[in-house]
Amino acid sequence: MRSLYCVFLIGLFLGCTTEEKESTTKGKLHVFVPESIAPVMIDEVNEFLDLYQVNGAYITDTIVSAETVIRKFIQDTARIAFLPRPLTQMEKDQVKTISADLHELIVAYDGIVAVVHPKNKIVEMTTTTIQKILLGTLTQWEQIVKPMKGTIKIYCQDSSDVTEYLRHRLLKQASISAKLTRTRSDLQTLRLVEKDPYALGFVALGWIDSAKSAAKILNLGRLSEDTDTTYAVPAETIGKFFSPHPANVYRNYYPLKRAIYMYTRGKIDLAVGFGTYVATSEGQKIFLKHGLLPGTQRINLKSD
Repeated sequence: MRSLYCVFLIGLFLGCTTEEKESTTKGKLHVFVPESIAPVMIDEVNEFLDLYQVNGAYITDTIVSAETVIRKFIQDTARIAFLPRPLTQMEKDQVKTISADLHELIVAYDGIVAVVHPKNKIVEMTTTTIQKILLGTLTQWEQIVKPMKGTIKIYCQDSSDVTEYLRHRLLKQASISAKLTRTRSDLQTLRLVEKDPYALGFVALGWIDSAKSAAKILNLGRLSEDTDTTYAVPAETIGKFFSPHPANVYRNYYPLKRAIYMYTRGKIDLAVGFGTYVATSEGQKIFLKHGLLPGTQRINLKSD
């Protein structure tokens, strides 16, 4: 009797402590989302849950800075990372001290967008002009577009990957010398630009559709002195201006293009399942719906 009682207790203990095994469509996951790509990534989470919540998938998210995402991923408090820049070799080495199986995939391409007040007469701007504005060489609207007068007021999210992009890609690591009105988010940048006739704002492309902003999006172009060679520059684009349409991003016509990277570790779990969904055709359609260029699917451009 006593032996049977002990066996019963052991069985009861094991039954209470054994957890269901996590899979690619079942389990719990928290995703840290960089603010500049938040609208599309939150849609990705919601669409995945619509499909797999019935299986036991439970995903929550927090909007943070890109640098916070990197820190969380390095510390292993985030199991998946979506970033608007690649990890540096030093950051990859730090990740590999915890898990040697690191996977990198470009899941989409977006861009940085220059926006102005809807009544501003300007419709296009070169990256050379943007450089001069950020360095404080050009400060007045009449230096760029006539008959408009007034001081250019720059709006950009404080310490964001947007400002980092401008500093790294346009200014070649030089500091932004011009005075900035620093905002809390890309959404606030758009709202302030809508109200300020002298505004010039910089936001990530993914916020344009979600914010339903009245701010005017500028067509951007390169001059021959533009030395950014991150993406091959077609010769026919020099001196011409292009909108941030996905077709222009795809052909490298739009000059302020960047990639969105996904990082996962090798473990087969819900993080890998969600990442796989983002990379499939269904997940890629969500990027396109937000005006971004899918990164894993074959692109077929339609002629007008």
